Amino acid sequence: MESLIVFTVDGNVANITINRPTAMNALSEATLGELDEAFYSVASQDDLRVVVVTGSGMKAFSAGADLNEFELKSSAGMMLLSERAQALYQRIQAIGKPVIAAVNGLALGAGFELALAASLRIMADTAKVGFPEITLGAIPGYGGTQRLAHAVGQGRAIEMLLTGELITVQRAFDIGLANEVVPMEELMSRTSALARRLAGFSPLAMRILLQVFYLGNDSPLGTGLALERMGVATLFASEDLREGIAAFKDKRSPSFCGR
Repeated sequence: MESLIVFTVDGNVANITINRPTAMNALSEATLGELDEAFYSVASQDDLRVVVVTGSGMKAFSAGADLNEFELKSSAGMMLLSERAQALYQRIQAIGKPVIAAVNGLALGAGFELALAASLRIMADTAKVGFPEITLGAIPGYGGTQRLAHAVGQGRAIEMLLTGELITVQRAFDIGLANEVVPMEELMSRTSALARRLAGFSPLAMRILLQVFYLGNDSPLGTGLALERMGVATLFASEDLREGIAAFKDKRSPSFCGR
């Protein structure tokens, strides 16, 4: 049986590809399980510093959950699946390493929620994103009702959620959902170049920056500022900061060890 997730490594960069092109890379429960295993593997390997996640083919990053599995779901079963998927997406956001979503087409429902859990989103010019759940009599259940508002603000988020309309990649860029838009044929090369650049930075500084950013943005300003102070203090005791300063003085590229 062909793997539902393709996991490859390029230097310090892990590449995770959803591999269900004939199903528009729909996220079945088995696919979520393999995605969980892949991100667990990344989290356990210190030499992997950046993650790129994308979908196979040229049509879809992921068209959402696999609706064929929902027909026999009870309310209790759906609650458990929602908890499981939310926990996975939260682990992706909190992995402590930059996660770049290379959105190579449609990103709908659960697929869009996966992209929202990433640190950065590079989108092909053919991409479209949205939450069409309301048109089926449902709502997003893998974190979308919360992460979308964090990303674009309440006004734009509730409009997208209530109408169920898909938005173009240009609109996604204009409201801050896409960090960059590139031609489809350049998507992976641009994403790989960004991943390699980020992989050259201090993994310790990256981890602390991501923790301070996400925890701080979910907290009152005073708490966020306190987290920032603690992060700065922690890094000033690190080997990486000393190496960064030394490399700057010596006019050379730093070699960070993550300590």
